[in-house]
Amino acid sequence: MPVPNSSPGSQAAIQPARRLLTDDVYDRLQDDIVRGRLAGGQRIHDIELAGQLGFSRATVRTALLRLTQLGLVETVPNLYTRVTSIDLVRYLQTQDTARALYLFAARYATPVLTDAHLAILTDWSTSLGSGRVDPEAIFTGKASNGFFQVFLDALDNGPLQRTIQRLRPHLLRVMGQYSELLPSGEIDATLLSTIEAASRRDPDATAEALTAYYEGPLETFHARLAAQPEFTAG
Repeated sequence: MPVPNSSPGSQAAIQPARRLLTDDVYDRLQDDIVRGRLAGGQRIHDIELAGQLGFSRATVRTALLRLTQLGLVETVPNLYTRVTSIDLVRYLQTQDTARALYLFAARYATPVLTDAHLAILTDWSTSLGSGRVDPEAIFTGKASNGFFQVFLDALDNGPLQRTIQRLRPHLLRVMGQYSELLPSGEIDATLLSTIEAASRRDPDATAEALTAYYEGPLETFHARLAAQPEFTAG
């Protein structure tokens, strides 16, 4: 269920989190990994990276530790730090978890969607129907921010948001780097159906339409993904 908002008085006292230098390094490295600029297995040397980016070694190490905790980097002390390879099994498990969380959000957020939320969904839907998937929109999160994020925002559940935030880079990494395998027409149709159901504020129909996305075009994508040579070898 949604986490209650804090009282107006306590909200006024909350100050925006101060952005740290390590956040900049973390975001940049995460983006490079998600996009494949830093490929799976590629070693990362913190001293060299610090020199390239113009940050201290300590700042870079802190960012790498966060990426290790996220699962995008792996480290063996005194041996190496490297980018983790894309693991199909882990991706599918992550997608299963995301599916459960997004379906929960869609079902319980739909009755409380405001006109502003619906306007965002409607505006986002105008980007559908092109017959192609733009990998840049996936990498930047634009492809999901106008859809999935709307339900998360409406539900206003902090723990749910944070959990999704940890899963999202793994999803974007695979779906962006293999975007040519996504069946765009089927995806557009199921997401449009979801938006139409949400606009009627029908939670059951919204969840049913979103389930069709996962069991239809996303399953097609996963079958195509599993057939790729890098995932069939051995």
